[in-house]
Amino acid sequence: MSETVRVQLAPGWQPMAADELPAGLLRGTQDTVRYIAAAVPQTRAYAPNLVVVRTPLGVDEDPGAVLVGSGRAIVDAIAGVRMIDECPAEHLREGGRLRSGIYILDETALTFMQLAWIQQTLSEGACLWTATFTCATREFGAHFGHMYEMSQSLEVVA
Repeated sequence: MSETVRVQLAPGWQPMAADELPAGLLRGTQDTVRYIAAAVPQTRAYAPNLVVVRTPLGVDEDPGAVLVGSGRAIVDAIAGVRMIDECPAEHLREGGRLRSGIYILDETALTFMQLAWIQQTLSEGACLWTATFTCATREFGAHFGHMYEMSQSLEVVA
């Protein structure tokens, strides 16, 4: 991994290493996950989290089409996801897309907010980046401001 993900985490959030996660959670995605952070919950509950993923584009792939199509990827990857909104996110990242959605995991309703963008690197060419914030739906209102501020501070440095 030649790049560094930097983000100003909200109070109570901390970066996490892959070995701190449940065994098998990242199975098949270890090469694409670049950063993980989570809020430390006060009680045993679903922890609000951030997962940043980098996916290199093939030389024949159209970056604009990949960016727009990446919204479909989260719907296809997680059973039962319902996309709520998707819109340009120029105010967060040039050429970026901001999307949100909901799904159920182990009887817990979850809401996600995802920032997606294309970034060029000298070594890898164009890459799709996604920063996905997820929390229990009942807590989304309390966490949205922090998630939005963290997304504003997010940067990838080669």
